[in-house]
Amino acid sequence: MTVYALGDLVPEIDKTAYIHPQASVIGDVKIGARVFVAPMASIRGDRGRIEIGDETNVQDGAVIHSDDKFVTRIGNRVNIGHNASIHSRLIEDNVGIGMGAVLMVGSVVAEGALIANAALLHPSTKTEPYKIYAGVPAKLMRDFAKDDPARVAISKYLDWYIEITWRYPNELRVIE
Repeated sequence: MTVYALGDLVPEIDKTAYIHPQASVIGDVKIGARVFVAPMASIRGDRGRIEIGDETNVQDGAVIHSDDKFVTRIGNRVNIGHNASIHSRLIEDNVGIGMGAVLMVGSVVAEGALIANAALLHPSTKTEPYKIYAGVPAKLMRDFAKDDPARVAISKYLDWYIEITWRYPNELRVIE
């Protein structure tokens, strides 16, 4: 894994988390248990602290960057899709962030919300719990019930990513 201290700012990574060697984690970052960070993801805590809760995944090409005005907090069981860009203040638990979504500085994603693929949350936008947001700019689309097929699918993705936090360090190998 590529983990960098920046001066006195040293990442704290739970021993059960998996950070792919082509991902980077820099500075004031705390990563919880059974977190999966995919290739080419960048988690850069150089302007402020980033905290990522347990059983969250940060997929390929996603960028999480901090701000000097707040701690960037990402909750438990959050699915962050490929190429998402995260500058949020808070992403609560059980959230789905779609591929290519952009969450601008200071935005807040409420528990159980889904931010659709390619959606854009403007700075300081606050979502409601258990709702789906889509579009540019993101707008409330509908409720996102616990038995919604998309929520069931996201839960399966989360479980799969939790499983590979064990599988990758034990089975991934470079082929010469």
